[in-house]
Amino acid sequence: MGDGTLPRIAGLSGAELALVTTVAMHSPGSAGAGSLTWTLTVLTAEGVPLAESRVTSPDYPVPLAAIVQPHLDVVGLESRGPWRTEATSDGVPRFSVPVRLRPDR
Repeated sequence: MGDGTLPRIAGLSGAELALVTTVAMHSPGSAGAGSLTWTLTVLTAEGVPLAESRVTSPDYPVPLAAIVQPHLDVVGLESRGPWRTEATSDGVPRFSVPVRLRPDR
């Protein structure tokens, strides 16, 4: 993840979106004074990344849902539970939330 070879989340087709079960938020980097840029990756149940996008947020506590929701709204995904913090081998923060297609899609 994070190597730039995946399509953008907004570019996924309906069939691809139906495979998405998780959104991961990871690899934060400085985006200038007081801002961070995060990588958002959508994954299948098997953990296969399908697409990713970048999102910038203030570098202070902001609910993860508020940062990610605009990307989910664009493609018709909704979260299905609480955010989880995941351990990583390099110590870089990674958070994830289960998602599904909204019933109205």
